[in-house]
Amino acid sequence: MKNALFGAAASAAALVCAMPAAAQQSETLEVRSGTDFFRAVTVSSFDPIGQTFTAFTDTITSVGFQFITLNPGAANSPLSLSIFAGETLVGTPLFNATFALPASVNNRDNPVWVDVAVPDLAVTEGNRYSLVLNATSNRAALVLGPGYRSATGQFFGGDAYADGRLISAVTTYANCTGAANNCDANFRVTGDSFAAAVPEPTTWALLILGFGVVGSALRGSRKTRAKLTFA
Repeated sequence: MKNALFGAAASAAALVCAMPAAAQQSETLEVRSGTDFFRAVTVSSFDPIGQTFTAFTDTITSVGFQFITLNPGAANSPLSLSIFAGETLVGTPLFNATFALPASVNNRDNPVWVDVAVPDLAVTEGNRYSLVLNATSNRAALVLGPGYRSATGQFFGGDAYADGRLISAVTTYANCTGAANNCDANFRVTGDSFAAAVPEPTTWALLILGFGVVGSALRGSRKTRAKLTFA
């Protein structure tokens, strides 16, 4: 009986171990609020400047912004990227890194995505976070929207991303402040979500059967001991 009980327990344990592990899925949020008639501001003139967003994954693996060059003669000095919990421009960063603009960012008409790797930064899905930039050179300009044509005073597009907004130490444009702020940087965030895998129906059936065998063996063992006690 002991051997049978051990075998049944081992079988059930093997079924549990055979269940699929948590599934990992990579997701990317990309916001482009300025396209044909985008606007851009020099990072050094308005920093700290950045974008808030609502976490949609369990981790962050990379963060990117679109840049152009407004002052090509300026030094291509590194920029810094900080990630903060909450909607803020300062504090204790969850992550900090420096990066330089690639050579492809060399004019004001062709925005280029620049991504920074983030080593699996754990975040809480549904919470707000801030991606904040600082710079020492006025070479780098952050692309943002909604687009605007100064000749006609016409806006192109509205609030491209409702779960976050552009934030800066110095006001960039009148429509980028206060409760009516409908501005967003062109940004993207990539991360991983981890969801517990759901066993296949056959796995569930075998698992239930295995534990049923263990339960039956335990009941049989208790009955045998009871008979011996009262004999």
